[in-house]
Amino acid sequence: MRRLLLTALLAVPVVLGAGGLAARRPAPAPGAPAALVAVGRERRIRDDDIAFYRRRIAGDPTGAIDLVKLGALLLQRARATGDESDLVAAEASARRSLANRAVRNDAAWQLLAGALLGQHRFVEAREAAERLVALDPDDTPRRAVLGEIELELGHYPEADALFARLAPRRYTPALAPRYARWLELRGHAGEARRLLEWARDAAWRDEATPVDQRAWYELRLGELALRFGALDEARRRLDAGLALVPDDWHLLAARSRLALAQRDYRTAVELGDSSLARHLDPATLAAVGDARRADGDTAQAEQYYRAMEAATRGPGGGFHRAWYLALLDHDRRVPEVLAAVTKDLETRRDAYGYDLLAWALYKSGRIPEARRAAFRELIETLEAGRGAARDQQRMLLLAAGWLYRKLGSKYFLAYLAFELVSALAIALGTIGIFSLYQRLSTSQLDT
Repeated sequence: MRRLLLTALLAVPVVLGAGGLAARRPAPAPGAPAALVAVGRERRIRDDDIAFYRRRIAGDPTGAIDLVKLGALLLQRARATGDESDLVAAEASARRSLANRAVRNDAAWQLLAGALLGQHRFVEAREAAERLVALDPDDTPRRAVLGEIELELGHYPEADALFARLAPRRYTPALAPRYARWLELRGHAGEARRLLEWARDAAWRDEATPVDQRAWYELRLGELALRFGALDEARRRLDAGLALVPDDWHLLAARSRLALAQRDYRTAVELGDSSLARHLDPATLAAVGDARRADGDTAQAEQYYRAMEAATRGPGGGFHRAWYLALLDHDRRVPEVLAAVTKDLETRRDAYGYDLLAWALYKSGRIPEARRAAFRELIETLEAGRGAARDQQRMLLLAAGWLYRKLGSKYFLAYLAFELVSALAIALGTIGIFSLYQRLSTSQLDT
């Protein structure tokens, strides 16, 4: 897979050649060499273990336990490197294990759910998680996995029911990250932050916690702060993570986005390029292109945008919303993205999906059709409302109708795209509206 992506991206020599990704590796921060030694040791142990279990499985392909252990290691490596081939291999290991042992093989179902979740194949992941929960309905980590998948699919009442029952156990390492995600999506960001801080501190107290897991908590906290505009806090968290794992591509990419938000364009480019040298992420390519453009280098920016387009055409495990959002933000392949978003919403009807649909409809310019489709989705959202939110939702509907009469369909579409996600935010307690608001507020709606 990486070979195919590299072949496509080599068509963009300015980015990957002199002065591009290969040349822009910023000097390591103080203390980075020692940190790299520690994390490098853990990576070598993991890779040696992968090789060990592969040899054992080759000698005894009919077993079940070794396949699960191999798959778990591959899943761990995929999360660190972003290599989707490891996710595919982890899924294959889980399925082989289940084929070898159909009963009393709970760990294989858990592995399968995790591998499918990592590939954004949420419907299949839900089926695996339901099988896992059915084997032991009282197991709280299993119910948390299912709850996380329900969130991804937009099944908010189901997710609420699952996580509400987990509240007394939320301060446990196996539950805290997923419970915090639910809290954030339900509008309780402060509680989510405190729970993640507790989980991070617990990881530090446990000497067996891998270094990259400790860094992952800093990443989660940093991204949470960045989403809410707490830029100084985001920098502190992300720098703490980079002090632990200086070459982590997730942390480098997040730190690049932070620098872009702070208008520190040179740092955004340096950190973004450093991340891209380790993992070719289309959203990061777009962010570095934006930094280049803001710094006045439009030619280089265009090369990054072309690389982003090439990267999004490479093999992928599932629907990657961040990639399609980057394409829409830069007016690339809008009809293709609209088709993909529409198809995704057939099975994944969550607030962020409607956010993306509204933006794709607006970018497509199909005003009458987009207005009718968005209005129908808005009505369905209002009908799904519950309790005290209903009065606020009716007010949104009345406001949308008033704007339609006063401003006409063109302006109404921009407003409706915004209010569509607003209604979801009110009904569901989410914060998904914020990114759409930022994009609409910077669009030229008067042209």
